[in-house]
Amino acid sequence: MRGITQNYNASKLVNFERIKDIILRSGDEPPPETVINVHTDKEIKRKRMVVGGLVCIVTEPEDKTYRISFFKRRRLDNHTFVPFGYK
Repeated sequence: MRGITQNYNASKLVNFERIKDIILRSGDEPPPETVINVHTDKEIKRKRMVVGGLVCIVTEPEDKTYRISFFKRRRLDNHTFVPFGYK
């Protein structure tokens, strides 16, 4: 997982124990509960205006989905993982 926003709502759902549980279960086919959805009512964002290219600061609701990412490792036939380039 990457890009975890540290706020009160996220800390209730995305914490060390939950991430540890997801990683330890990742050897088998990941079950559906390995996806964590976090809703934030007021997320501060920067938006570029179409006309003039000015940047405005806005507050909007946001939904984020956290899940396991396999971009730096590859899965072998015996359900183990090794880094890319490993022989």
